[in-house]
Amino acid sequence: MSKYELRKKLRYVYVSLFTAPIGQVLLFLFYEVGKLNPLLSNVLAVTISTTPNYLLNRFWVWRKRSVTNIRNEILPYWMLAFLGLGISTIFVYLADSIWETWIAINLANAIGYTLLWGAKYFILEKYLFKESSTAPSPKINSL
Repeated sequence: MSKYELRKKLRYVYVSLFTAPIGQVLLFLFYEVGKLNPLLSNVLAVTISTTPNYLLNRFWVWRKRSVTNIRNEILPYWMLAFLGLGISTIFVYLADSIWETWIAINLANAIGYTLLWGAKYFILEKYLFKESSTAPSPKINSL
């Protein structure tokens, strides 16, 4: 694995470490503080936290600066996000039906997203943000 590839993978991890807590805090706020239904809380938290995740992945991890293509990039990204939403919503529903506590709800959401996390990197790397085969690898000085 090249230094460039390793750094890209580390940046992907950093983005997740930054944006996952945003989703978790939002989920807590909607569910525990706002007293919203756990499923609605999950939908709102995922929908809001997906935007910074997309932007950081696109611009920082994959260094994409070209014009965004809605059909080939944004829609598939959101489809991945909603796949994660579906998985996490099932987990949230089960956790709420058993424990009815914000800790279980947040943990269920995190587990649901973690199941998709590695596959998401592969899909982003190979399909959504793939680099042109004619373009040279960018010189990266920092993580």
